[in-house]
Amino acid sequence: MKTNNNKHCILFIGILTFLFTGCYREEHFDFPGPFPEEQRVPETLPFPFDVNKQAGEWLIKDGVPDDSKVLIKGYTDYVPKGDTLSWMRKPGVLEEIPHYNFYPLSNADHFNGDNTAYQKSRIFSKYFMPMGPGKTFYLYTKITLGTLNATAAGIPLGLHTETGNELIWGLDGGNAGQPTFFVNYYGTVVNVNPNDGWPTINEVLSPGVPAELEVVIAEGIFYLKVNNILVFRFNLLPGELYYYTPHIRPHRNFIKVYDLYIESNDMYKLNYAMHEYEQGYAKIQAPALAKAQNGDLLLFAEGRKDPISAYERVAQNLQPVGNTDIVMKRSSDGGTTWSDQLLVLAGDNSSSTYCFPQVVSLRSGKIILHYTKIDGAFDATNTYVYNGESQQVFQIESTDNGQTWSAPVDISTQLKTAGTYIQDGSGSGIELKSTTYNNRLIMPLSYANNTMKVAYSDDGGQTWNLSSQVGTTNLRYPTVVELTDGRLMLIAGHLNATPRNRRAYYSTTGGQTWGGITNLTTTAQSGQFGHQYAGIAVNGNDGEILLVTPTDRETDPDTKNTVPYPTNPVIYKSTDNGATFTSLGLLHTKTTYFGYQLPYGFMDAVVLDDGTVVIAGEGGAESPTEGIVIYKK
Repeated sequence: MKTNNNKHCILFIGILTFLFTGCYREEHFDFPGPFPEEQRVPETLPFPFDVNKQAGEWLIKDGVPDDSKVLIKGYTDYVPKGDTLSWMRKPGVLEEIPHYNFYPLSNADHFNGDNTAYQKSRIFSKYFMPMGPGKTFYLYTKITLGTLNATAAGIPLGLHTETGNELIWGLDGGNAGQPTFFVNYYGTVVNVNPNDGWPTINEVLSPGVPAELEVVIAEGIFYLKVNNILVFRFNLLPGELYYYTPHIRPHRNFIKVYDLYIESNDMYKLNYAMHEYEQGYAKIQAPALAKAQNGDLLLFAEGRKDPISAYERVAQNLQPVGNTDIVMKRSSDGGTTWSDQLLVLAGDNSSSTYCFPQVVSLRSGKIILHYTKIDGAFDATNTYVYNGESQQVFQIESTDNGQTWSAPVDISTQLKTAGTYIQDGSGSGIELKSTTYNNRLIMPLSYANNTMKVAYSDDGGQTWNLSSQVGTTNLRYPTVVELTDGRLMLIAGHLNATPRNRRAYYSTTGGQTWGGITNLTTTAQSGQFGHQYAGIAVNGNDGEILLVTPTDRETDPDTKNTVPYPTNPVIYKSTDNGATFTSLGLLHTKTTYFGYQLPYGFMDAVVLDDGTVVIAGEGGAESPTEGIVIYKK
């Protein structure tokens, strides 16, 4: 996710004077004039890509987006405007509805428009594309521009590694009535000049008529084509390698998108186990991860679908609201790949809210899954409020590695506490190994009044008891590990501004009582805000403790009304029962771009037999609500 706020280019006529520092020296900056006719024939320019467009990735084809590969962001994602999204999925085309007062397409759903709404609608590649020495890059898109009126519509392609300035192909620059192509090359803006022999935008593109656009970077040459006509070309300057998520930016225009294709010799994408809009689920969040006895990994989550109002649709970004199911996928290769289909375990053919999955795997082979059914409604301020009295907590079990599941059993009275209800929270259960409490099951619980307890079972999950309260108040996100001396360590986040660290509590009674608070300050740092968000701790194979915690937060500058979310999770290891931790580094170690912070939310983790830790978390390339992303360490 980008953190810089310098998002929108300022158009100038002509070439701006700009002095580069370091490798960007003025004498090396050369936008060319016209070329001899034979040089402007596309076949003479380098094109090391598949002319049939099969070697790369189709993000959008015939108007149908592949939501595992493309992120569609709109002004109305967090702003309820009728029941209409900013991007409408119509047969054969993805059409933007601007939601502001300029250039209205119709009178429908443009009421109370926001004059800044145009800044918040973009189509992002989930693939990170390379920009740098020896790298190739190809982008093809078929779009329709609604107008040519200096709207600054464009295709952002990169960010300078030192300054954060953008590289943009501008599709509609210049002045109103005199539109031109433009290139913003990391802060230097050039309007493509027809006096230098380049075609005008009106010669190759007409409002309301589909056009094929191509961006090519190969052999240090950057060139642009519209409907197979070369419209600009220049030589790239040397610079550091980085990876960027290119996107389509309508800005003050209104756009229809038919196709979007990318190809490169070195692009990458995060490992999405589940993604938004998969099998009709608008959002898939709240992962719970288990390792079955046969080695398979089972991933459970909330599938949020079919919002009945704009307020419900917006609320689903942040919490389970309305029609929500408990879904599952399986991996038989340690989390590298996942089954194609989501298996619905609870909520199928129901409009109720099934949510908050937690799981525990037993050494006997049994797998126990807990989940909630809960009602709620919007209050007078359009805030969604759960009816805690309505909450039911169910338990289902599998003894065949998750292939089949038992009928649900209501265990609400065993786990609920008067006056509150169990809420979301990372941290699945564990089975103890100590001599005194061998085979006891532990399930950490977070309550809506921001208190914590632990549920424990000594009969394989047939019955459950509640511990004493852990700590005081303002605590969330409990996760439990067993220490080599038989004690339990519960690591939690808290909602206070200070101290800026996660907290640890200890039990010498197998989880029945808790005390001994420790602030994890110096060796397992969570930054300024990471303690306010979910983390996860698991036992390793050699008595070690592995802890994952976010270390920062940010608010998406490209999204209206969103709330801060955690970023940049770091994994730590302890070999002395949690007394000290050593950083193993960021979860996401691949090169990205200037100011990038990896968005990450609720998470869970398991450790494979070879010691690899597999982390499943809410996240994505540009937003924490894109789905469930897998990391391995």
